[in-house]
Amino acid sequence: MDKTQSPYATTQQFAGLSSPIPPPPAPKSWATLPLFAGLSEEAVEQFRAAMEPVRYPAGTQVLVQGEPGEDMYVLEAGTMRIIVRNDKNVVVFERTVSAPALFGEMALITREPRTASIVAEDELSCLKINKQAVQELFSRHPNTAVFLTRLVGERLMESKGIRKVGKYEVIGRLGSGGVATVFEACHPTLGTPVALKMLSHALVFDAGFADLFQHEARLVAQLNHDHIVRVLDTESAYGTHFIVMEKLTGDLLESLIDSGQPLDWPNCRRILREVCDALAYSHKQGLIHRDIKPANVFLLTDGKVKLLDFGIATNPGGASSGPGGKVMGTPYYMSPEQILGQPLDGRADLYSLGIMAYEMCCRELPFDGDTLQQLFARHINMPTPDPRWVVPEILEDLCEFIRRATAKLPEDRFASCTEAANFLKAAAEVPVLDRFAMSSLSVTYHTSKRELVERVLAEAVAKLEGQSGVALFAAHRGAVEDDVN
Repeated sequence: MDKTQSPYATTQQFAGLSSPIPPPPAPKSWATLPLFAGLSEEAVEQFRAAMEPVRYPAGTQVLVQGEPGEDMYVLEAGTMRIIVRNDKNVVVFERTVSAPALFGEMALITREPRTASIVAEDELSCLKINKQAVQELFSRHPNTAVFLTRLVGERLMESKGIRKVGKYEVIGRLGSGGVATVFEACHPTLGTPVALKMLSHALVFDAGFADLFQHEARLVAQLNHDHIVRVLDTESAYGTHFIVMEKLTGDLLESLIDSGQPLDWPNCRRILREVCDALAYSHKQGLIHRDIKPANVFLLTDGKVKLLDFGIATNPGGASSGPGGKVMGTPYYMSPEQILGQPLDGRADLYSLGIMAYEMCCRELPFDGDTLQQLFARHINMPTPDPRWVVPEILEDLCEFIRRATAKLPEDRFASCTEAANFLKAAAEVPVLDRFAMSSLSVTYHTSKRELVERVLAEAVAKLEGQSGVALFAAHRGAVEDDVN
């Protein structure tokens, strides 16, 4: 009788015996390990090419606890035993690990002795790389250095990991992006909570970005404004740079917009005015931010604004491109002059702020495109859409702010962030005509008396400007020549 016809074949105990035995699963590659996962195929191959193949017979002690070392190992095949002993040489931890696995990686970021012994259970097939070879690899191929950023980030978060950056004790992770990872930490003696901004290792090996990161720390440390995040210190550790900043409690404006939570018009106006105040101050200090967007505006729990990330700030008149001629900024918010590589002043930040204002009010961006070139072309050539097409109930002053701030030519925008802030302040203080008195004064004078008139008016403006509940609007028309034709 054929096996498939056996009366036992259909019983629960024997069901499936006649089916072909499935092949064993293919061995997992070391490239799938968490610290390597997500690297491009090219980066994985570059890593492999930089590593040296080595084999260890069963019983070999590959690493000895307490001894120094500079090599990291990738276990490709075989099984190893991890052994940790205490000060009395008593085994306190023992575990068997099969390939693929990573060990000895801490030698790449610290000079501390090995924290465990590694013994080959059977023959091990490994790839080995030392600290110098890793540095050379990262210098030649910065894209591979993402591995080191992940390694440092993971070890900083482990209860028995490195846990410290200089004198600061790491508590947790606050967020991460393509340029930096931010950790929460604590000053050991003051107990003050701080934020540690760690530059991605992929950018450490790009001299231009590493310089910009350190440049940011120096610049922001000189700024002292209620609406700009404070830099307290800097540290260099684990092959990268850290900026130590005040720890903020609240959320990014970007998160508020993405959440769909309502943002009333007075709050929109207040946030824009506080960012204007911060920018007016930074511009007076000789800094153009170059990357105004909701992801760089933090809202404290009391609603107060803190402007973040001066990482690509430049001087007025400075170029809009960065190291290697790269266009600096975030494409959705960049001014036409920034896109065209022209010299910049504070009005470039105003344009970005106007785009951000549109997004705050309409919950969408005014410009998009299938390609970067198409998006740039729209920033350069297309007028900003009227926000009332999306939100008919938007206040007139916010429409006017967006229109003027996002004018294509800098000279058609507000003259400065101070003027823009004053516009928003006036709109906030004079929202309804029947609650306020309004006086206007027109002075007609011979051109020979211009100096006297201007002096008197300047004295009046000086006394009234800045007074709560008073808004000033100025206009001037020059002498009109008689038509002689």
